[in-house]
Amino acid sequence: MALYSLGTWDVQRFSQTVNVPNNSVAKCMYYLDVVCTLLEYDESNLDRLRDFRNYHHLTDDEIRLLFIGCVALSPDLLIDKCMFEDAEACVNSLNRIYELSHVQRNFLVANSIFVAGRNRRVKKIMAYKPQWIKNYYYNPISQLTQQFQQQRRYEQALEYLANDCTIS
Repeated sequence: MALYSLGTWDVQRFSQTVNVPNNSVAKCMYYLDVVCTLLEYDESNLDRLRDFRNYHHLTDDEIRLLFIGCVALSPDLLIDKCMFEDAEACVNSLNRIYELSHVQRNFLVANSIFVAGRNRRVKKIMAYKPQWIKNYYYNPISQLTQQFQQQRRYEQALEYLANDCTIS
C-alpha cells in the first residue's frame, strides 16, 4: 500500500461529467467502465461491455457476462483500496476520479489488487458519495438479479408445461 494525499490545490482531476441512461444494464456498464479506469484492466474484449451509451445493443448473453463481471469486481473488493468515500473530494458530483500522481489528501491506496485471478495495478483513485455506489452498483445489480430470477421461473414453467402436457 502507498500513502497518498489529496488536497484542494495541485489536484489533477481525471473524471469528466457523463450522462448515464436510466437503465440497469447501462448503469452496470458505467460501473464496469469506471472500475476498468481505476485498475489496469485493458482487455479489449471488455470494450463492448463498457460502452454504456449503447447498452441496448448488448445480447442477453453479454448482459449475463456483464452481471458476472460486475459481481466479480464488487465495490467490497475496491473500497479503501482505490475507491474512497469522501464527499468533499467529490465537490458537487457523486464521484470524482483522480490521477495518483496528483493526489494531496491522505489516502492509503493499494498499489495493486488481486481481482479475477490476477494482480491488477491501481492506476487512479475515485472519491465517491454513498449514493454513487447505490445508483451504479447495488440498485442495478439487484434489478438484474430480479430480472434473471423472473426469466428462470418463466423458463422452468415452460419446461414444466412441455413435460406435463400430453396431446392425444
